[in-house]
Amino acid sequence: MYTVAEIAKILDLHPKTVRRFISDGRIRARKIGREWRVRKEDLREYAHGELAGRPTEDASAIPLADRVHVSAVIELEEGNSAEVSRISNTLLAVLSGKDRAWGDSRYDLIFHPETGRARFVLFGTPQFIRTLLELVEVLMEHDDDR
Repeated sequence: MYTVAEIAKILDLHPKTVRRFISDGRIRARKIGREWRVRKEDLREYAHGELAGRPTEDASAIPLADRVHVSAVIELEEGNSAEVSRISNTLLAVLSGKDRAWGDSRYDLIFHPETGRARFVLFGTPQFIRTLLELVEVLMEHDDDR
């Protein structure tokens, strides 16, 4: 059986963190006198659960559509600030009124003004990615009409 100090050293955690994990029930332990003790099997179970991510429910019970997320990167080379702002503002406007069916979705912009290179990073459901890619396609077509 291990003491809190030993567990802290093994897991590279502060002893207070180990005690909190014990009180939260994340690490099973028993009190012997005034000290918490953790059995080797309980430590192994905790460590294995942390590595495996301990799913809270059977993954097959969650529909595939709720478990699939997609990412895409749209790169604009030699873009000027006005082009980058136009695309960024359009994406932000769509996100502010986004469809709830998109679930968790995100957009990040990385812009390097010295090179004019911009990366629009999208993450979310396939429907979200498809819709935003179609929007960018429309923006490009509109730009070609000028």
